[in-house]
Amino acid sequence: MNLKLYAPRIHLFAFHLFKTPDVGKQGAVENPDLLWQRCDDIFAKFYIKQQLPLKSERPHNQRFELLAGNEPKEIVLEIQTAIYYQDEKLPLDGFVYPLQLYDSYGLGFTIGFPEPELNNGKQIKSVDVSVLKQLNPDYCFLPDKINSNWGQTLIITSWLAEDQRDDKSLKKLADECIGAFVIEPSKVPSFHRQGKLFGSPIFEYGLINDQGRYRHILVWLFSKSITDKNLQKSYTRIVDLFYYRNKIITEFQNSRSTYLQLYKKYEETEKFIQELFLELSSENTLSQKELNYLKNKLKELVKENVSYSSLLRDLEFSRNSIIIHTDNYNSKLNFISNHLESESDLSFLEAFSQENCRTYQEQIQGDLGYFVQGSSLLEKAINSIRGIVAIDQAERDRKREDREKESDRQLQLTIFAASAGVTVGGIVASSSGQITEQNPIKWNVIKFHDHPIHPFTVLVFFSIVAGLVAGGIAWWLTKQWHKCRH
Repeated sequence: MNLKLYAPRIHLFAFHLFKTPDVGKQGAVENPDLLWQRCDDIFAKFYIKQQLPLKSERPHNQRFELLAGNEPKEIVLEIQTAIYYQDEKLPLDGFVYPLQLYDSYGLGFTIGFPEPELNNGKQIKSVDVSVLKQLNPDYCFLPDKINSNWGQTLIITSWLAEDQRDDKSLKKLADECIGAFVIEPSKVPSFHRQGKLFGSPIFEYGLINDQGRYRHILVWLFSKSITDKNLQKSYTRIVDLFYYRNKIITEFQNSRSTYLQLYKKYEETEKFIQELFLELSSENTLSQKELNYLKNKLKELVKENVSYSSLLRDLEFSRNSIIIHTDNYNSKLNFISNHLESESDLSFLEAFSQENCRTYQEQIQGDLGYFVQGSSLLEKAINSIRGIVAIDQAERDRKREDREKESDRQLQLTIFAASAGVTVGGIVASSSGQITEQNPIKWNVIKFHDHPIHPFTVLVFFSIVAGLVAGGIAWWLTKQWHKCRH
């Protein structure tokens, strides 16, 4: 098979978020001008002396062409250079298309061999597939070098000669193009599918689930002149199309990262809850140590629930973003189709929104349905601990109230008994006025010494005894009365 290329060209479509959704102010995005720096790097690799002039005034959150050209309608910067291939100097040309896409920047960069005078490819000078290595010096077009946060799409285009138009052999030519362009076997993307776009065969490489090796590269082999005409006519909208496609891919990849975090947290949550109550005794009431243990675990669960809910919101955000960007993708497809006169079949591009995007949405929806149980599990655990702590606290409060009531009752009994004793003692003491030297009490007193006991001392003694007896009787009667009531 003829593995020659005819006027091969490299088309880069890269996208980078330059600000956060905060309205009216620049968000904290790392290196917002990354694409313009990468453009300068590519210029240097190809010894292009030109500079990329950009407009300084840029409207907020709009689609806006950024090239500061000499003419108002000038939106691309044309470039020219040359490479040495097999001891021959070969001219290259192309263009750069910088633009703002709402909160992101886009860079369209095309470079390759000049467009030929078309005569079924016969007047096109052929080059070996290996020339693609020199069209990608130091891998400057690969994602590893560009490193934009929304990702990128690469298209390798080449014209087909008459003897190359056997569809069965074109896959081999496309594979050779990928191998020569990427070079490193570990970085070569896997073949995905093939079809036709604008009437010419196209081959897609890069499996989205293969994140370690994912690189979205298309090899588009022109068999009809209308293909190139339609590409030029639709170029600006194709940039938009790949912008939404790469946002969808990035959001889905983000959702896979969120999925892994949620899965880990879900397993940790189940284990945490299973072990939660093993530390508790079988007693009806909790010890102070157990109560403190549950309170600490409750704090941990609340924090975990906040973190878990945040990840669920991230997953939901990815799903909603994919839905919105899929609608935008389809809108751009319709626009392109409606503005083409012939070879307007876009089924190759439509497959992404009809198959892939639908799968992504269903995948994330299934994840949400599964992981929302983890949030419910956390909430139930939190409510259970709160209930246990509340019941135990209520029991403790009731017992404390009972102790306080008993203490109050004992105090009342003591006060009543003391009052009764003091009252009786006072009555006895008040009778001392009836005892005088002329009217003494006569009794037999055991003498402990030579002097008799003074009557006042005797009265004080009897008043104390009477008070104690009266207080004791009052305390006993009151206690019996309380027992009868309860």
